[in-house]
Amino acid sequence: MTFPRVITNAQQAELFERVLSYLKPGQRHVALVDFRQLQSLTSEQREQQWNFLREQAVLMRQCSMGIVALINSPTLALVARTIIHRIKPSVVPYSILASWPAAVSWAADRLRDNGLVEHASQVRQRLVVVPGGRVG
Repeated sequence: MTFPRVITNAQQAELFERVLSYLKPGQRHVALVDFRQLQSLTSEQREQQWNFLREQAVLMRQCSMGIVALINSPTLALVARTIIHRIKPSVVPYSILASWPAAVSWAADRLRDNGLVEHASQVRQRLVVVPGGRVG
């Protein structure tokens, strides 16, 4: 998932619905969320994210193998850590990274560590960055 520079409340609600579309059928997954373009979140949006994580904690613990957030803004990285740390214990393993290759590697490692070696290999092959900055 990739966030735009500015996210509206409606777009955030769509994101929550997309996440639920993975959680409700019980699909095991790793989420790689690209926040690099996002400039900021409103206090209302931060609160909505915290509430969503809290409300979906049981499903997330059952289905999510991890979440890696790609964030290159130190301020947004701090905001993300604050949202996540408000929930104890942590809902799922997570990482906040600034580089695409590191995020892809983290996501693939989570798949591998959960016995999905073939899926991990596919993630590494399909999400590798090729010359010119495009995803291969």
